[in-house]
Amino acid sequence: MAKYDHLTELLGLPNVQVTHYQLVGPNRLNLFIESTVAAGLCPTCQQLSLAVHDYGEPQLIRDLPIWNRRCWLRYSPRRFECASCEKTFVERVAWREPGLEYTTRYEQFIYEQVRRQSVAQVARDERLSEDIVQGIFERWAKKRSLSGAIPA
Repeated sequence: MAKYDHLTELLGLPNVQVTHYQLVGPNRLNLFIESTVAAGLCPTCQQLSLAVHDYGEPQLIRDLPIWNRRCWLRYSPRRFECASCEKTFVERVAWREPGLEYTTRYEQFIYEQVRRQSVAQVARDERLSEDIVQGIFERWAKKRSLSGAIPA
């Protein structure tokens, strides 16, 4: 097993591997991750590209807690160059919506918490602003409404 395979397995996100980690005080864990997918799908022409053009700036993305520590993923998205249409594009990942600072599963967790507790309580528990918690809740409520999902 590679050095951080156990952390990669514990993290449980598709197509990523943990390259190293950092403990930040007694309550925070940063996991440094990278994609294990060799290719990206061009959003313009739908062709696969193996040509990594460059890497974006590292981003900190909030995820579910691990070992009672708030967890952030440090991730540098790859930019591919498409041989077919000659455009560059940023890879898309299944575990995060483009442009958001949270994993999909963390946002879903926040949504479920707000269904049981007040926005203010969830914000305090998660150390987020009430505006952020309210925004996540509204985005997920809209998704569920559009998908026809009936709230439990």
